[in-house]
Amino acid sequence: MRHILGGFLVLLTVGCSNWELKDRCEKTNWFNYSQQVAFDGKYLEEDGFVKACKKLDLTSAVQLDLGFKQGREKMCQYDEIYSRAKEGVPVFFKFCDGLEMNQMKSLYQKGLLTYCTKEKGYAFGKAGKIYQNLCSPEQEKVFLPGFYQGRREYLTSYITEQGASLVKIRVLEASYAQTESNLQSEYSTLPSNAQQCHSQSVYNESSKQNEFKTVCEEAFYIRSRRTALWSKMDDIRSRLSDLRRDWRETDESIKKAQVSLNELP
Repeated sequence: MRHILGGFLVLLTVGCSNWELKDRCEKTNWFNYSQQVAFDGKYLEEDGFVKACKKLDLTSAVQLDLGFKQGREKMCQYDEIYSRAKEGVPVFFKFCDGLEMNQMKSLYQKGLLTYCTKEKGYAFGKAGKIYQNLCSPEQEKVFLPGFYQGRREYLTSYITEQGASLVKIRVLEASYAQTESNLQSEYSTLPSNAQQCHSQSVYNESSKQNEFKTVCEEAFYIRSRRTALWSKMDDIRSRLSDLRRDWRETDESIKKAQVSLNELP
């Protein structure tokens, strides 16, 4: 019995996972997504989400191609390369085969002179951004102390804010759970023998004429109330499910932030 239950839970988990993937694939703007893939320095065939949706035949090849080309063209501009360096964003030179390599690298290094400072490091960390090891070892001696200070302040604030969100989620969850309990209680106590009877003309095949018969059925107001209660319970259970998912995701994000905070020098 335990093996059967375990197998059922595995199948249920896989089924939910596949449904979520299918739903996400169908809702994705593939032009925008593939543009971001290019900005992140990856080819489409290297992106796990694109590959998963392609297996389900839920991508747009045309939009993927157009978006990727657009993303690469936007990045591969001399002004953009310089701007990305000043903001601590990597440039993937292999994509920019139409530009002169030495000029690209020279501009990028010039931009890093603006980025790799203590002030910029602090602002970068305070904004919650991730340092991607772009500064030289000598520049990092100035940049990293500021970055770590800003990063520490960001994570501390983030953990506090998300902790407050967890409290609000718990309060709301308790309210929804009580509402569900009240609805379930009313639903279970609805009378099952409340009937309404009326005379109805029914054709009798044997006598070949209409005859009046008494027909009884569950009272309309009971059926109506039962339907209304079921609809309300379905809605509140959906809200509870969303809240509990938010709780798990928020709790996980707090744990990750705490680990990152503990790892700071």
